[in-house]
This record gives sequence, structure tokens and C-alpha cells, in this order.
Amino acid sequence: MSGYKILLFDNDGTLMDFEKAQEQALKLTCGEMGAPYGEEVRDAYSRINDGWWKRMEKGECLKDELQIGRFADFTRAFAFRGDPVEWNRRYMENLGKGSFLLPQAEEVCRVLSRRYRLYVVTNGVAVTQYRRIQHSAYFPYIQGIFVSEEAGAPKPSRAYFDYVFSRLPGEKPEDMLLIGDSPSADLLGANRAGIDCCWYNPGGLDLPAGVFCSFQIRSLSELIEKLA
Repeated sequence: MSGYKILLFDNDGTLMDFEKAQEQALKLTCGEMGAPYGEEVRDAYSRINDGWWKRMEKGECLKDELQIGRFADFTRAFAFRGDPVEWNRRYMENLGKGSFLLPQAEEVCRVLSRRYRLYVVTNGVAVTQYRRIQHSAYFPYIQGIFVSEEAGAPKPSRAYFDYVFSRLPGEKPEDMLLIGDSPSADLLGANRAGIDCCWYNPGGLDLPAGVFCSFQIRSLSELIEKLA
């Protein structure tokens, strides 16, 4: 496995604790919009948001439709007041404040950056993802960030990875390894693009049918051992 030259890391759920960032952003946004916040509100938003992201991964909606649609559904569910556009604007601004790392993320990036070139491959809104990543402790160890908004397509689409390849001229897919937590976005995307992939699977879940990975890890520190 040491033949790789480039490591492509997913961000949310792999290096960063997105659940924590999302919870903070939603709590702040509810406060700003004069709406109550609690576990029921948090869990409902998470389900609605996840549903919209799954739709975008399948090509069933565009990014702008996702951003506004999730808050239209969310505010309707609780009869909250306010324009979904304004809810989304405030939420995205607050989400940009959440740069919480998962355990071992900084150490793993620091150690692996000595032998490999590290990049981040992430779905999301560019200004928000850049803000979060640039304020994170692992940022000094990466060489670039590829955001779906700038690519014009999300993972797992081949168009997203074609964008990544275009920004890494002369590099071959067989020299790359993608590390991610989402079978439907990261692993399937890597399969379509001809890139080896590592499934970060802390929960020990079963790999979905039709999706393949080169190997699995339960903790990020295992990646150092696997690539030794």
C-alpha cells in the first residue's frame, strides 16, 4: 500500500466532527431566528438535511434547491417563522464557525504529510468549507481543498472526480487513495473514478452491496499502520 503518492481525505465524518458543528450551527441559528431549540428540533433537522443530501448525491436536486428546501421542510415541520433563505444564510454562516476535529485527525495528517501529499475532497458550500478547514488544526498539513460547489458536481459523480484530476495534472488515479466514511459518496465515487479507497468505519457497519473498498479502518490511527 506504500505505492500511493496522494491521499484524498473526506472532511465531514472523517477528519471533522460534522454532527457537533451542525448542532452548534442550528442552535445558534434558532436563537437568532427566535425559534426554540432542543433534541427534537435537532434530530428532525438532521433527518431532513440527510434526506436532501442523499437526493443531491443521486442527482435529484441541485445545491441551491437543497439549501433552501431543507429549511422550507424544517420550518414547516415546526411552524417556525422566517424565510427559508434567511434561515439558510444564517445557518451557513454559523456552520463556518465549527472546526471540530475527530480524534487523531491532526496527528494522522501530520504524520502522513511527511510521506504523502494530502488533499481534502468534500461536498458542501465552498466559503463555508474553506472557513472551517482553514481554521482547523490539520490545515497546515494539506496541499489543497476540492469542494463540490466549485467542481459543479458532488461526490460520488464522476464529474466531481474529473474536476479533482484536472487540478492534479500528470497524476494517475492508481497513485491515489481516498479515505472517507460514506459508502454512498466517498467509496462509490472512488469506485467510479478508478481510485483505491479506505473506508473509515468506526461503527463496524456492513459494506453495502455494489460498493467496494481496498481496506477498512475503525480508527484514524490505523491508517498510519496500514500505509507503513
